[in-house]
Amino acid sequence: MTAAPDSVSARLARLGEHPGSTVIVRCSGPVSAADVTAAQLLDGCRRIADALRAAGVRSGDKAVVMTRDAYQLVACVYALTSLGAVPVLIEPRAEVRRCLDEIAPGVFIGEPLAHVARRALGWGRGHVRTALVTGRGFPGQAHLLGRHLPSAVPDGTGPGPRLPEPRPEDLATIAFTSGSTGRPKGVEYAYATLAGQLTALDSVVRAEADDVLLSCFLPFAALGPLLGVTTVAPQVDHLAPARTPPGHLVGPLLHHRATVVLGSPAVLGLIAGHCARHGLTLPSVRRVLCFGAPLRPRLAEALAKALPAGAEILSVYGATECLPVAAVGADELRALRIQSPPGHAGTCLGRPLPGVEARVLDADATGLGEIAVAGPVVGPGYHARPEATRAARTEADGTSWYRTGDLGRLDGEGRLWYLGRKAHLVTGEDFTLTTEDVEVTADTAAGVRRTALVGVGPAGRQRAVLCVEPERGARKEAVVSALRTALRDHPHARRIGTVLFHPRFPTDIRHNSKTDRARLAARAAEAGRR
Repeated sequence: MTAAPDSVSARLARLGEHPGSTVIVRCSGPVSAADVTAAQLLDGCRRIADALRAAGVRSGDKAVVMTRDAYQLVACVYALTSLGAVPVLIEPRAEVRRCLDEIAPGVFIGEPLAHVARRALGWGRGHVRTALVTGRGFPGQAHLLGRHLPSAVPDGTGPGPRLPEPRPEDLATIAFTSGSTGRPKGVEYAYATLAGQLTALDSVVRAEADDVLLSCFLPFAALGPLLGVTTVAPQVDHLAPARTPPGHLVGPLLHHRATVVLGSPAVLGLIAGHCARHGLTLPSVRRVLCFGAPLRPRLAEALAKALPAGAEILSVYGATECLPVAAVGADELRALRIQSPPGHAGTCLGRPLPGVEARVLDADATGLGEIAVAGPVVGPGYHARPEATRAARTEADGTSWYRTGDLGRLDGEGRLWYLGRKAHLVTGEDFTLTTEDVEVTADTAAGVRRTALVGVGPAGRQRAVLCVEPERGARKEAVVSALRTALRDHPHARRIGTVLFHPRFPTDIRHNSKTDRARLAARAAEAGRR
């Protein structure tokens, strides 16, 4: 069977056309790094695939992969793919046991610490029959944790793995949602889904010869080589990205002269802040891709100060279920903010990417409704969760649409606008507020790091509370005054009954960028009872 030009197998095969090119750079600390060539990666994939086959891993087996090492992650994922097995990607967190009970994986691949947690916390208990350990081995490991995989980088003199061409509808991988907006779910990607996502990402990354991508999100390191870019994986604290030492990001960026930087707002903020404090610039960077949460003006301005003239900052919109969907540049965002009056403005997400369709469902008189997406970037559904799949799908005009749960609208230029999550609407007896409509204005107030609008009380009778995370050293009185000024002309400002300060907002574990509004609302309710 001949592989389609944009299929995963075809992209993997193309890696072998330039065996000496660097495809992955593994970083440790601010400067220490090790290069992995295409020949070494493919050789390593074949060695791991042989070891997996010898351990009994077969086509269709679901295999959890949990390691913080970029080479080991990429090599294991590619090796599983070459066998027709299904990699399962999930962060180590409190819900892992319940999630894995749902997925029922037969294989668990991970570093020793992941296996210790697996045994201690019962991850995959009753399902995992094959335990395989990456990283450095130790005596007695096979009995305690599992068989050791050949996870050291080989010399690259051996052949690459066999690359059969699966059917487009075959299950390729399962990636869990972050759980920041509800219970984590395992999203299925068919091979056609991955091919569609890679094609859409091509239009965002726009890779050129000799491009170097700094990927501040480890799972994306598995896509970088398939996009044709050298991928630098810095040593990010993957359980708390916002706590990563900034030098661990800026050091590799400067040392390897990264041309494209990909990260969440929290991580990009670390880079911008470090550059400002130390008087650094990033002369090699021509494009920054911000994902995981809306790009705020203050972050865009801080990044721009460190970038060379002409460098582009893009805000990329999507979800685990459909990534990427749309993108918009910081320059366009700045121009639109000047044109848009306060109230029902929200944040522009840009135009849908090539091959992606977006529409607004159940729109009200103002055009506000739920954003729905269709196209090859959308996964077929949630694994072992048929009820969740049905709830998130709707049929219209002969097309299956994924309901994102995000509120938005389409303007006359075909651009999507984001107004917040449907589940986060604040509804009082005579008003309905969307979170983004208020926050996008409140966040511009001096002394404010970020804000979150939450509702306290039963739906339809809620009290609107604006939670505020101030900048370090900001005085409360000055921040309240700045908020009054920023919201003075906002048509819904009078609906905000209380301003509540929090030293640090609770956020999602994956990007540290999405606010945990349920926890903030609970704190606001508790404060109201005092």
